[in-house]
Amino acid sequence: MNEREDYFRISKNGHVHTLSDRIPFNWKELVIWTSTSFIFLIWFLGIGIGIFVAFLTLIGYTIYRFASWIYYSELKIDEKSGKLTRLKKILDRTQKTELISKKFDPNRFEYSELTRSGKTKFLMNYRTHKNNELLILKNKADKEQIEKYIEEKITVL
Repeated sequence: MNEREDYFRISKNGHVHTLSDRIPFNWKELVIWTSTSFIFLIWFLGIGIGIFVAFLTLIGYTIYRFASWIYYSELKIDEKSGKLTRLKKILDRTQKTELISKKFDPNRFEYSELTRSGKTKFLMNYRTHKNNELLILKNKADKEQIEKYIEEKITVL
């Protein structure tokens, strides 16, 4: 898997900023990942077992990537109304809409350090009367990129 893949996207459409965690489904990456997996597993485990394990790997990885492409969430910040909304989507169709705040305040974002799989990640929170866990960021550079974007580009009236 590509460690530097885009696993979140920031975009602006009019006065609405969108932060999406939809992982793109890239056929080229799928072919490269699974073909190298086939070669190494066959080489290390032998023809019979290697093909069986490689086939299971192909199926599992394809299902994982397809599922992360189908099911995703978006965070929408409307500069005019000041609303902060989270949308849960399946195949571009909104399944659930959650109003997080009627008045967006960039100072309410908090980033908590998490250690998972031996790596330091950051949990993006937005504090209101409750703790709204929005996104897990892979590293400090991603955290700083989002902080910089919010600070420089989003000006709620």
